[in-house]
Amino acid sequence: MKRIKSEYEILQSNKAKDLIKQSNLFNGDIGGKLFPTDNGLIPKADYLLNSRNNLQNFMVQDVIDYFVKNEIAFWKTGILGVDEHNMPTGHTLSSQISCLNHLFPLRKDKKSVEDIFGVSNAENIDDGYIAFEYTNNNISYLKESCETRGTKCTSIDVFVKINNIGIGIEWKYTETDYDIAKAQAYWKQQYIDRYKPLLKNSNIIENDVLISCQMYYELMRQTLLLEQMTVHNDIVDYKNIVVCPKNNKELFECCQNWKVNLKNKEKFEVIDPKDLLKNLDDIKYKDLKYYLETRYW
Repeated sequence: MKRIKSEYEILQSNKAKDLIKQSNLFNGDIGGKLFPTDNGLIPKADYLLNSRNNLQNFMVQDVIDYFVKNEIAFWKTGILGVDEHNMPTGHTLSSQISCLNHLFPLRKDKKSVEDIFGVSNAENIDDGYIAFEYTNNNISYLKESCETRGTKCTSIDVFVKINNIGIGIEWKYTETDYDIAKAQAYWKQQYIDRYKPLLKNSNIIENDVLISCQMYYELMRQTLLLEQMTVHNDIVDYKNIVVCPKNNKELFECCQNWKVNLKNKEKFEVIDPKDLLKNLDDIKYKDLKYYLETRYW
């Protein structure tokens, strides 16, 4: 079944195409990487020829080195001949790229991380204060088959540990995860075998909605991982945050509706990326905010 694009995704795609043509935000990359379709190879205007240009200039190699060092998988299209090994995607609408462009520059700035979340005593993770595509004893805690960060298991897009509280962030951009009417059959089987037993003592209210769409299935698994971390004394408490643009209205509403499935709703929050960074130092991060404002906000 062909995926239906939201109005927001179309607008952001057109915005990216305009920036490719009219700005130097992507270092002169003209876009148009060839994509295989039923009609042969067709250039995709919002897909960059050099995927390095999808990240902010100053941090490209740092991001790649961080992913390689921590054996983290970059998001891939799954299309043969399109993705490069150990390189970020060139797709300008990638949520992983959006996440990295927003937060990777802050990874080693302890005060800024604390300012964002309004809590002191940020703890070091991955030689910084923000970890990406985070896993933690998934085989033991969730009975999953592997712990490969970013692929084939439950990975939290962003994890921060502040004052011994684990903050897990799911990062969304142009996704339409809400439009899936039914979860695939294997979701249900994995749900029954692995995750359903953990719901007995969870903050999540068990019901069929948990496997009704990709978004809720992801949030269920991430919540369970954070809860198991509290059970095993890795953290004393946790909070889930979904970062989603307000203008992606249907998805933003779907994220907010997740609260219905929670006993304690204060453990969950949905926030726009611009609002997430509202407490950042405007002078110190002037260039970062300009980049984000121009490209995303």
